[in-house]
Amino acid sequence: MKQIFLFVWLLSLLDAKSETVVDGYLRGTYQVHDIQNDKVYKDDAIGGKIHFETASTDGVSLGASLYTSSSVAHDDNHGLISLRGETHKSYTILGEAYLKSEFGKSVLNIGRQEIETPFAQVDDIGMIPNTFEAVTLVNSDMKNTTLFLGYIKKMAGVDAEVIDEFTRVNGSKNMQVFGFDYDGVKDMALSGWYYRLDGGEVDKITYIEALYEKDFSSYSYGWGLQYSQQGHNIGKSSTVLGATLNVGIKKMGLTFATAYNETKDGFAFSGFGGGPFFSNSEYLILDNAGEEGKSKWIGVELDASTFGINGLSMGLGKVTLETESKKEATEVDFVASYELNKDIEVHMIYSDLKGENVGEDDAKHLRVYANYNF
Repeated sequence: MKQIFLFVWLLSLLDAKSETVVDGYLRGTYQVHDIQNDKVYKDDAIGGKIHFETASTDGVSLGASLYTSSSVAHDDNHGLISLRGETHKSYTILGEAYLKSEFGKSVLNIGRQEIETPFAQVDDIGMIPNTFEAVTLVNSDMKNTTLFLGYIKKMAGVDAEVIDEFTRVNGSKNMQVFGFDYDGVKDMALSGWYYRLDGGEVDKITYIEALYEKDFSSYSYGWGLQYSQQGHNIGKSSTVLGATLNVGIKKMGLTFATAYNETKDGFAFSGFGGGPFFSNSEYLILDNAGEEGKSKWIGVELDASTFGINGLSMGLGKVTLETESKKEATEVDFVASYELNKDIEVHMIYSDLKGENVGEDDAKHLRVYANYNF
């Protein structure tokens, strides 16, 4: 528990310095994984994040984030979202340590940092998210357009090859990223990305996405399209296609949605994080379906504030994967989130997983976590 004491001590120390911006969260997580015809695995942790950033001097500031996770009563991580590091140890990591420079409409960030792009992202599903050692430049000089340039060397976190230390994402050749977001078309968001991983098993990724949302007085609807071309260092390139559609009925607080993805001429790669594919679920993602895989998802979400329960939302969804040999795997997820106030939130995810046909467990999985944000 010494990590927790260090965490709280740093929080009180930094909060005393008014010129420094301090924020973060305290988090507690419990999860249980009940494998069919096997045993029940339980895991829990307490920890969180403390982030600070100095006041800007001539556009330059320094920032850092300390993340920590420590077991409470259980530490069996079999088949679960990883809550700690290698060999199930509790750990603390300096996940962010950066120099940030703002000039004009550009922000240059050098060092360890959180990044949100389609194929490199924090994927904050456990205790400690993915963070990256990188150089990034974000520019918004062009009207309605945001440009992103990135040079990513290492990562650590829940999806990393080594969870509790920074290791290279693509050997000595690293990963180069270029992307843009454009919102100059009414009710539509367009984006395009290119990732280069010279010498990697997947050595380049092109990704294009279009999202449309229209809101009316009594209902809303939206749709999305996605396309990814993924080059393979050995073998031919693969193509991923995807589409999604949603309709909301405001009086009932309900939103119905569906999504579909398929891979052509190879397998799908979701990158370094949860991945951008519309049909991905809690456990089963398009990658699991292998070559020529297909994935379809359908779900419904309820905003309970329509009935006077502010802060509560619930959702039910099902994903079905189909392999090239027509074998199927399914996952049914029930999720609920409740915001008690602006600082405290509780989330619950229950999954009924039938994944043996794609190398995953047949199991029932429950995860509950709570955040206190400051």
